Amino acid sequence: MSEERKPVVAQDQVGALTQIVRTLRLVWRLFNDTRVHWFPKLIIPPAILYVLSPIDLIPDPMLGLGQLDDLGILALAIALFIEFCPRAIVEEHRRAIATERAPTAADESVIEGSYREVSPDEAPR
Repeated sequence: MSEERKPVVAQDQVGALTQIVRTLRLVWRLFNDTRVHWFPKLIIPPAILYVLSPIDLIPDPMLGLGQLDDLGILALAIALFIEFCPRAIVEEHRRAIATERAPTAADESVIEGSYREVSPDEAPR
């Protein structure tokens, strides 16, 4: 990856599932953005049709291997789609996704407190 194509938002230490969800949200936002040209948007529908199609390069009954070609085609389509979208728009959406719901120290759903262990001798009677 060249220097100018590196991700703008730093990849913090998140799990794989979180990263997949963020990428899918990015694809959804870019696909619905009117500033993105129609040409990159032509990449995603055929990939989805291939995944849903009963015709595969590797038959699905082969345990595990049948789904790998589907995942490979889908991953390639997503990577190409993001690569062909204008860089500034991709950066804008990545920042928006990263800042949508970042937990903060002043989050209202967090109750701070302290505790101490009480031995049986100290317990009130």
